[in-house]
Amino acid sequence: SGAETSLGTINTFVSPVSMAVNRAAVQELCIVDGTDGWIYDTSNGLVKISDGDFKSADTVAFQDGYFIFNYAGTSQFFISALNDGTSITATDFADAEGSPDKVVAVYSNHRELWVFGEETTEVYFNSGNLDFPFERISGAYLERGCGAAHSIADDDNTLFWLGEDKIVYRAVGYTPQRISTHAIEEEMRKMSSVSDAFAFFVTIEGHKFYHLTFPTGEKTFVYDVSTGFWHERESLDARYWRVSSYVDVYGKHLVGDAFQGRIGELDLDTF
Repeated sequence: SGAETSLGTINTFVSPVSMAVNRAAVQELCIVDGTDGWIYDTSNGLVKISDGDFKSADTVAFQDGYFIFNYAGTSQFFISALNDGTSITATDFADAEGSPDKVVAVYSNHRELWVFGEETTEVYFNSGNLDFPFERISGAYLERGCGAAHSIADDDNTLFWLGEDKIVYRAVGYTPQRISTHAIEEEMRKMSSVSDAFAFFVTIEGHKFYHLTFPTGEKTFVYDVSTGFWHERESLDARYWRVSSYVDVYGKHLVGDAFQGRIGELDLDTF
């Protein structure tokens, strides 16, 4: 109906947050913003994660009962207790050891945990080890990092992201495949910062579109997976597309508004 219900307030007013849900008996939604974390469920409402072993995290993922977080500014990532996002154990941390770069983001895809660093990327699986369940897959090591934590998105059975070298990649197995063009890469090269870029997929009329927006660079580039072509989008009175997020729900294409904090609907028959 378009009516909103407030579930509580977090500290963040600017920049994206990262969210994931688990399969606890009362399902939990976890939210992180680079400093703090929160858990929402229908029994306790919205509560801040107060466990002293929780560390600042930019991204959160879910896999096999665990919330997984990057430890911001370090080469580590850590996990929650099984089906309990409010509980963290001091020993449930791991180092991305293939290279000494910092972990930018964690992302779960096809029950594999991708740990994106500044210069390299490692892929882990759940081995069932009682000490720490996630172990690196042999040979799953990419000599490419991530240039923006929120540029990672998945569709078409794979991952897409902005590399640390200002090239856009899709994963083909464990090999990064360049999909950006020289023209787009030149536009990114001119930007003073790309670390605030964010991305999401929209599927309309059988076309899967990877939307990559640069707030600082004031550009939105869109990749059509079906055709392999790129195009650019912008909104009236803005140099980039004002859509900040997307979800296909209730039979509608709902989007967030980056400029006015509203929710809108994409409609092919309007404008």
